[in-house]
Amino acid sequence: MKALYSFVILIIACFFFPSCKKQYSCQCSTTFEEPGYYPYTVSSNEPIDSKTTKKRAEQICAHSEKQLHKNNLDYKDGAETVTTSCAVK
Repeated sequence: MKALYSFVILIIACFFFPSCKKQYSCQCSTTFEEPGYYPYTVSSNEPIDSKTTKKRAEQICAHSEKQLHKNNLDYKDGAETVTTSCAVK
């Protein structure tokens, strides 16, 4: 009886406490705008290792945002504006 009671509690706990491991990804969007043209947006979604914590995933994503923006500025010419944003999903 005691074993059955423990088993039932274990089953109930499994439903209320799903796995703590989450698969985070970094979703980035870069928009190129130039006067006289429609804005052009490029999006990407990169998975982050499943062993990564949310705090670390946010750091990785923030670094990716900075790097993408810097890389895209190399292709900028004249009055074109480049906007990059990333978020953890």
